[in-house]
Amino acid sequence: MKLSHLKSVHFVGVGGAGVSGLARIALQAGLEVSGSDLVLNDLTTRLEHQGAAIHRGHAAHHLPAGANLVVISAAIKPDNPEVLAAQAGGIRVVKYAEALGEFTRGRTNLCVAGTHGKTTTTAMLAQIMRRADKGPGWLVGGEPVSLESPAAWGEGSHFVIESCEYDRSFLKLSPSLVVLNNIELDHMDVYGDIKGVTAGFLEFVKRLPPKGMLIYNADDDRCREVARRAPCQKLGFGLNPKAEWRLVNLDVSSGFARAEVTCRGLSAGQLTLEVPGAVNACNALAAIAAANWAGVPAQRALPILRDFRGVKRRFEVLGSIGGVPLVDDYAHHPTAVKQLLETARNTFVGRGITAVFQAHQYQRINTFMTEFADALALADRVLIARTYAAREQGVIPGEPEERLAKLVRMRGTDAMAYSDFSGIVNDISLKAVPSDAVLFIGAGDVNAMAGELIARRKDISDRLRAVRPAAVSTGSAA
Repeated sequence: MKLSHLKSVHFVGVGGAGVSGLARIALQAGLEVSGSDLVLNDLTTRLEHQGAAIHRGHAAHHLPAGANLVVISAAIKPDNPEVLAAQAGGIRVVKYAEALGEFTRGRTNLCVAGTHGKTTTTAMLAQIMRRADKGPGWLVGGEPVSLESPAAWGEGSHFVIESCEYDRSFLKLSPSLVVLNNIELDHMDVYGDIKGVTAGFLEFVKRLPPKGMLIYNADDDRCREVARRAPCQKLGFGLNPKAEWRLVNLDVSSGFARAEVTCRGLSAGQLTLEVPGAVNACNALAAIAAANWAGVPAQRALPILRDFRGVKRRFEVLGSIGGVPLVDDYAHHPTAVKQLLETARNTFVGRGITAVFQAHQYQRINTFMTEFADALALADRVLIARTYAAREQGVIPGEPEERLAKLVRMRGTDAMAYSDFSGIVNDISLKAVPSDAVLFIGAGDVNAMAGELIARRKDISDRLRAVRPAAVSTGSAA
C-alpha cells in the first residue's frame, strides 16, 4: 500500500520514536493523521503542532471515522480498544514495521542494522545524504541534533532507515543496502540464543537483491560470518587490515576521534568528529562507506560529519549541578555500557565517574548479570535503580538489582542498589563534588533523575536570589 493510496492513518502507540517518525512522514505526504498513547511526550507535541490529532490513553472513539489504515507499535496488545474498533469497522491494522516496509517499497533503501550503534549511524548517514543534496527520506529511532527532524519523506530516490531486529521487524523491509554494525546476544524473547540472533540478521541480509550491497563490520566475527554467507556484493569496514574501508591511526586520547580513512589502501581523507568515543569513529566509517555506494564520495562526506552533533540520549550532556556534568545515555546492553564508560574516561579526564544504571527488562539484567557487573566496575561509583520492566510480568523487583550491586562491589567498585529514584537523587545531591561526572545509563526513564537534580539546583538558586540583599551603591551624588 502506497502513501498516495491513503487519506487518513491512525497510529496506536504514537509516542515511540519509530511510530512517531512514520506519523510525521504521513503528515508530510499530505495525509490526515491521528494517534494515541498512554503517555504523551515531546514527540507527540510536535506531531500536534504539525496538524495531527493526538489523544492520551486508548479508547475506541479515538479512531476517526474516515481512517483507512491503523498502524500499531510492537507493544500494542490485540485487545486494544482502538485495534478492536478498527477490526470491527473493516479497517486494516498493521504493525509499524509492516507499514514502514510498504511505504518505502520502491525507494533505494539504505538500511542500518546491528545490536549497537543503529541510531547514531543512521543519523550520520541521513545527515550526509541530506547535506550532499540527495534529497533523501529518513527514519531515525531517536532525535538527531543536526537534522531538522527524526523522520522525513524526502523528494529523492534514497531512504535511510534504522532497521530494528526486535520482533523481527526488519524482515518487513526491502533493503538496497545494509549496514551491519555488529551482532551480539539480545532480545532473547524473540531469538532465544546467539545462534538465533545471527540467523535473524542473515535472513535480513538475504533480503538484499543480488546487486545490493552489504557494508559489514570486519572487526566482528559474527558479521564476517554473515557476510561470508550473503549472496550479494559486500564490503568490510573497521580496523581490520583486510577491510576495504579502514580507520588508520585512530586517536581518541582527547575523547574525540581523529583518524585517516582509507578505501582499498588509498587515503580518502581525515575523519574528525565532535562526538566522543572510538565507537562513533566506527559508526562514522560505516556511514561514509554506505554514502559512497549511494553516490556521495568520502571526500564530501568527511566534512559533513565534522558538523555531526549526535543524537539525544547518546552521551547527551543535559546540564550540570555545581560544576558536575550530568550525561544521559541510552546504553542498555553490557557492551554499550562498557563502551560508554570507556568514552567517559577519555572525555572527563581526571573526574570521578558516577554511573547511575537502570537495567531495561529483568530478562536482560538476569541474562547479562556478570557482564553488566564487569562493565559497571569501570566507574568509580555505581548507583543501581529499579529495573525498567518493559513488557514483563511476574518479576520480583529488588533482588536482581541487589545482586548486581554485590557483584560490582566484589570487583572493587563502590555500588549501591536503591528502591526508588528519590534515594539516588538524594545520594548525588549529598555526595557529588565538582570534580565528578554523573552518567545516567539505560533505555528507560533513568534520565528523569537528571531533570530532578537540575530542577532542585534551580529552585535553590532562585530562593537564594530571592533572599540575597540588593547591592547598595556607595557612590556619592554629583
